[in-house]
Amino acid sequence: MKYVKMLELLAVAAAALMAFAGTASATTVTSEGVTYTGEIAASAEGHVVLDNPIAKIECASTLAGTVESHGSGVTATGPISTLTFTSCTNNWHVTVIAKGSLEAHTLTGADAGNATITSNGATVEAKRLTITCRYKTEHTDVGRITASANRGGATATFDIEAKIPFHSGSPLCGEGATTWTGSYVVNTPMALDFD
Repeated sequence: MKYVKMLELLAVAAAALMAFAGTASATTVTSEGVTYTGEIAASAEGHVVLDNPIAKIECASTLAGTVESHGSGVTATGPISTLTFTSCTNNWHVTVIAKGSLEAHTLTGADAGNATITSNGATVEAKRLTITCRYKTEHTDVGRITASANRGGATATFDIEAKIPFHSGSPLCGEGATTWTGSYVVNTPMALDFD
């Protein structure tokens, strides 16, 4: 009798897991109503800011990547092909050591059509004189894209609000995360949406 009850509980648990798996999030990237698998490229509107314990570094920035996988039951992912930080303030030089990849997670409800973005494996180095601070993303939430459909047909925007974990470098960098903030406008494709 004890084993029958245990089997019944396992069956209920398995059914619950299967129901959850059936509703797992999926993200399809589209442009003008058509599935899109090309390059997504964006440039910063003004400066982006890396604010670590010893300095507030403002830089021009560009970002690009290609959609590698997406669709029903799949998280949209792709490698970053371009990530630059240039013309940084106060003689800081910011170099991208590894570009990593991005994931897009479609939002629902009032934010339907938009997506939150996660970065993995990107390593950025900020250097000035003898001070070097390295930061690396590890499934780090970096912000959200407001889709074209939710901007009245205008180009999508990528608003960054992230805390990038400290990876290595000078003791002056501290061991805390650096804050990365700013806004990028998506230049390619002109219409970017998530279903």
